[in-house]
Amino acid sequence: MTAPVPADEPATTASANAPTLLRLHPTSLLFHAITFARQFVFPIIVLLLQLRKDRGPWVWWVLGGMVVLFIAAAVARFLTTRYGLSADALHVRSGVFARQQRVIPFGRIQTVNVRQSAMQRVLRMSELRVETATQGLEAEVTLSVLPWRAAQALREQLVAERRRALDAVSGSADAASVATSSPVAERVDATARTTAAEAPTPHVITALDTERLMLAGATSNNVVALLALLVSGFDRIRSSFFDDLDLTDGVIGVLGSVQGAIGDSAALVLFVLLVLVPLLVGAWVVSVGGSVVRWYGFTLEQVGRDLRRRYGFFSRVETSVPMMRAQALRYHESMLRRPFGLGELTLVSAGAAAGGRGAEGGTQVLLPILRRPELSGYVPVVFPTATLNDVLERTVREAPWHRPMRRAVLRVAASESISMVMLLAALAVWRPHYVPVTAWLLPLIWLIAWLQVRTRGLAVAHGHVIVRRGGISRSTIILPESKLQLIEVRQGPLQRLIGSATLRLTTAGVGGDVDMEDLPLDEARAMQENLQARLARTVRRTVRPTRS
Repeated sequence: MTAPVPADEPATTASANAPTLLRLHPTSLLFHAITFARQFVFPIIVLLLQLRKDRGPWVWWVLGGMVVLFIAAAVARFLTTRYGLSADALHVRSGVFARQQRVIPFGRIQTVNVRQSAMQRVLRMSELRVETATQGLEAEVTLSVLPWRAAQALREQLVAERRRALDAVSGSADAASVATSSPVAERVDATARTTAAEAPTPHVITALDTERLMLAGATSNNVVALLALLVSGFDRIRSSFFDDLDLTDGVIGVLGSVQGAIGDSAALVLFVLLVLVPLLVGAWVVSVGGSVVRWYGFTLEQVGRDLRRRYGFFSRVETSVPMMRAQALRYHESMLRRPFGLGELTLVSAGAAAGGRGAEGGTQVLLPILRRPELSGYVPVVFPTATLNDVLERTVREAPWHRPMRRAVLRVAASESISMVMLLAALAVWRPHYVPVTAWLLPLIWLIAWLQVRTRGLAVAHGHVIVRRGGISRSTIILPESKLQLIEVRQGPLQRLIGSATLRLTTAGVGGDVDMEDLPLDEARAMQENLQARLARTVRRTVRPTRS
């Protein structure tokens, strides 16, 4: 057994059965107390507001008791949390009343992420998260907090141990004449075995400058959301302000005088210039600033068989994803970005925390902003055998793309119209004067349905399936055939009437179902049989019988 290691140093490998368990950094007491306090902030604020006119001494006694409780809970968590490394696994022991001991084999580790909040960055602390292929609601292990350098060193050690574990499994399979699971995996494993003796050298794939990050913020959908929020907040503040000061009649009189003096059209122009334009500029500035702060210093690099991202201005994040876990790539062009040929590239990985966001979810943003012509150059970074330039550059109206039936417009519009008719019926009972305004949305539904069907397409090329869908916005999903787990043909009631079907492709990724809707039934079945036959040949080619 190795000697204990100080809290500001990475854990060293101990014996397989008796690892040396270490405590977190003492600063974790502060962050644990803050975490507990956050859960009661809203009830405390509500209590203080309700008792703002009648606060007796007992209120402060209650608040003081809660502070003592938070500190006691933080101390208990700190004293009962231990972590350490054995020869083949990460061990974590935690729990105050219900004790929990987790043993995570190195070969099961999927991602190891290091994060820093703004406060942690000031104190040079960080949080390390370890995720496996289980689809839980949070990371499998969270060590909060560790010194920044110690967390980085521990991450590198865990990644190296995971690499050795996978190499050992790969070597055993080779000795038994069992090939790897796919041509992509063969190439990755061959590269890893040649460099197993030394740590891989990071290779920078791309780094986004401030100009690109500003472009990402300026074209994100956050601009529209912030504009709506600002308009709502402006209206609430205006109403509350004038109501409290009893100046509503005077303001309305002034506005009425201005409107009578310059006319309705001029008043509308003045309203747009003095109100809407400043709100739009404000929303745009906030969105741009938020994008720069969030993605500041964004760097995507390849380290051995992993893709690693680094970004963040106040809160710093370093995450890594094994390329072997990649299930699909999604390129999404939002409503504001599509006219400019811009989009966001995300990676869908196997497992991860289904209820999380970003690095904790089944998808991770590989590039927050990417020009459409550059997409084909980044796909081989994740899927080395994917040479899809000729397919991605063509429209869905050209070969080898397969398109949905034209009658699919009727099905999509009918499905959406049913919901709209139900809404109109409800409005007719509760708000009859809204019915004429809402009825104008029915023609818009048919236009959106036409756009959705027009932009759908599916192509199979070079061992990959590409699905393109959307309407006003558009998404392109790229799936390797070797990652497919299930291929289904489904028919809904309306699809049976028009003779169409949905081809569903399922991978091991979170939210891994990709649907190509309204293909002709015969074409969907033929494509299902073709993909299943090709997948079966891949399995027979990659899984060989053991020689006697």
